[in-house]
Amino acid sequence: MIGASVSFVFTSRAEKARNQREMLIRWDVRRYEAFADYIGAVTQMARVAGQLTQGRGWDEIACPIDQEVGIAAMDRFENTRTAAYERLVMLASQDCIDAADILNKAVWRLEWIAREAVNGSIEEWQLSLDAYTSALDSFQQSARTCLVLPLASFARQIHRPAIEPPQVAGAE
Repeated sequence: MIGASVSFVFTSRAEKARNQREMLIRWDVRRYEAFADYIGAVTQMARVAGQLTQGRGWDEIACPIDQEVGIAAMDRFENTRTAAYERLVMLASQDCIDAADILNKAVWRLEWIAREAVNGSIEEWQLSLDAYTSALDSFQQSARTCLVLPLASFARQIHRPAIEPPQVAGAE
């Protein structure tokens, strides 16, 4: 009787611990997916913003894009970003949510300049791009910490190298 009771207690505790580990893994997968969807939409918005400013000579390495096509793409990515952000808010730590809020504001600023919804200059674009890059770094750091990744303390600094645009054959 005592042996059966002791066995039952240890088996119950082991089963409870295993279930808790499985739930943590399941939520970590959901959290990772939410972060990946969010960061994907944000970076696509920033990329299209760069493409829209390429015609003004502000992002010389971006591929040019038609204004209407770019605006439509930006709208789609904003819709995706909004939905992904709401999932992120449900699953992330407060630090990660705060970092996402800052990143949202930074990518919106790029969008507004690209859409010409606000007056902008190349200097304003560069400052906004720097703010976006810094916010992206911070969000990625917070996401790694929230996901408890082994390299969570790794602080990647995104630097945009000065790259000469490719020369078009026959152009002088």
